[in-house]
Amino acid sequence: MSEPSLEALHERLKELEERVSTLEAENEALRQTVQSQQEELTEYQETLDTHTQQQDAAADHRKHLQQRLHALESEEPEDTDTKATQTESRSPLQQLVGLPAKLTEKLTANQERARFIAQDITEYATKVPAGFAIDSSRIRRILNAKEGRTPHTQTVTRVMEFLDRLGKDDVRVIKRRGTKRVVFTEGAVSELVETDPANSSTRGITDVVIGWT
Repeated sequence: MSEPSLEALHERLKELEERVSTLEAENEALRQTVQSQQEELTEYQETLDTHTQQQDAAADHRKHLQQRLHALESEEPEDTDTKATQTESRSPLQQLVGLPAKLTEKLTANQERARFIAQDITEYATKVPAGFAIDSSRIRRILNAKEGRTPHTQTVTRVMEFLDRLGKDDVRVIKRRGTKRVVFTEGAVSELVETDPANSSTRGITDVVIGWT
């Protein structure tokens, strides 16, 4: 049998190089897929943690409800009315922003991200006819600056959903020209600015967590 020609060896080498390049590309695609799935798994875990916190908070709320009722009934009528009005008038988002530092450890990563943005909404959002608006790209840049890495698309979406849900009727997510935005009414922004963490109570975190559905 004759030895392969130089040209044949060259062609074979070229084929092997192309195969290696293909395998490297496939390996990179697989790595990116695995990374994306890991990020999705983290999001699912945070959701599960949130549901667990809801259950724990609800059980604790029921346990202490009667005690709180007796305590409120023992206060002066005008004092009770004032406290009740203040608590009921605050949106879950206000309660979230007003949490004392010692209670923020109860939050999941995305809840803390939403709180971070809401605390300085006048700095981050843009004035619009409907109030103030902040789009998904802006939120992504804020979180990138805060955490030192670009957040996953699902993370940004989750944060926007928290702001929408906790802001009740005064906050909503809209989509224009292919871009999602969170729009706050002027009243909601004013209330967030005026929220004082020093005036928050443990009941605030309970009410907020129960509202995270």
